[in-house]
Amino acid sequence: MNLSKFLSWIPGWVGFLLLILVGVAMTINGLVNKNLTPDNELGFILFGITAVVIGAFSWIAGATSEIKGRVGKVGALVEVKDMPWWAWLVDIALVIVSVVIFVVASE
Repeated sequence: MNLSKFLSWIPGWVGFLLLILVGVAMTINGLVNKNLTPDNELGFILFGITAVVIGAFSWIAGATSEIKGRVGKVGALVEVKDMPWWAWLVDIALVIVSVVIFVVASE
């Protein structure tokens, strides 16, 4: 079976749903995993919430996604298309704000 043909049958919203679910899993891990250091807890929670917000915002802004294949042993190559330029700016700004909050809070 051709993997590319199989992956082309997956609806475009699945990529955003997976990003949101990964963000939820990261946030839950940061909240309940007592083996993490305080900085690791903060990172999981902060970047998990950021992933949820970016996934939902990009989806609502009208972007489409297409799962293209695997990257390495544990990753997926997802192409995002049709996203307005201003939505990219919002997503980039959210990541920058998250990184700044993490760096300031973990010092």
